[in-house]
Amino acid sequence: MTAPVSLAHPSPSPGQRGLPFAMRPWLRSHDMDEAAAVLNTQVEERRVQPRRRGAADILFTLQAMPQLKLFGAQWGAELKVSSRPLASWHGILPLHGAVTSHPDGQQAGPGDLLMFTPGHQVEVVWHEGTRALVIALDGACLNDHMLRHHQSEATRVPPQAQLICRRNPALASLGNLVRLVDGEAGSSSGLLATAVGQQHLQHLFCENLLYLIPSLSALPQRSLLPGTVKRVVDYVHANLDQPLCISQLVTVSGASRRSLEQAFRRYLGTSPQRYIQRCKLNVIREMLLRHQPGELQLCELAFRWGFAQPSHFTTLYKQAFGELPSQTLNRRP
Repeated sequence: MTAPVSLAHPSPSPGQRGLPFAMRPWLRSHDMDEAAAVLNTQVEERRVQPRRRGAADILFTLQAMPQLKLFGAQWGAELKVSSRPLASWHGILPLHGAVTSHPDGQQAGPGDLLMFTPGHQVEVVWHEGTRALVIALDGACLNDHMLRHHQSEATRVPPQAQLICRRNPALASLGNLVRLVDGEAGSSSGLLATAVGQQHLQHLFCENLLYLIPSLSALPQRSLLPGTVKRVVDYVHANLDQPLCISQLVTVSGASRRSLEQAFRRYLGTSPQRYIQRCKLNVIREMLLRHQPGELQLCELAFRWGFAQPSHFTTLYKQAFGELPSQTLNRRP
């Protein structure tokens, strides 16, 4: 059987008690209000309520990427943490102690993973002395991964909390990924030192998420799409540099516009127009990553790929990839 995952740092600094990313301390405090303010600024809004009297012993360590945040956390005292509906995939993997989700009562012990889907309102109790790895993955990052590597968008999973048992093989892979990031954190020339390297690491975490969540990993591959959708998808990829309108796609599909749009939403989780838009954004991104500043004019590039308003293109690009097109172009290998 697969052994439970262990993510503790092999040689933690004094006071950091085996948390991952011990080389990157984020916050050391006894003030819960200060800790909540840090989370609200760097992750998503959280409300923190102590459950019992006692001094807090708070420590956060952090490794941040554009669309993925990984951090070690300990609170010391028992407390309840709650959120508004999440915009990200959010996971808590206790290394010591336990975290309980309410109102369903699911409890994650050492090596288990509590995974919360986008749209879920988190309400969890961190039991006294618990140390954990916390993962926050932007939903747009997963959608980008699905479009680029699986030619589809991620299926919308209903808001929920899922308990993934420590014996799940995917958690061993998650542990390997975290240890890889932990080992790269102190390097000035490793994967984390470049934006491209960070992007690749983010996509590895996305692939692991597909492995962890069966309803995501069972998404249809392009070759398995129904004929109506596959004909349109193949046509889009063959003619992506041309203006494409819905009437063309309807003709190619051999179905009615309504049937085509319903099929796209059922099998790809998006509309034909949004699918085209995202594919074009992916092509532009690949071009930006292959060129140096001064070799491309962003306005001309956007116009060439069908984005008439540069400001609108910039907004869509940032929503999709978490950075401006100019930031992508200015990356250094």
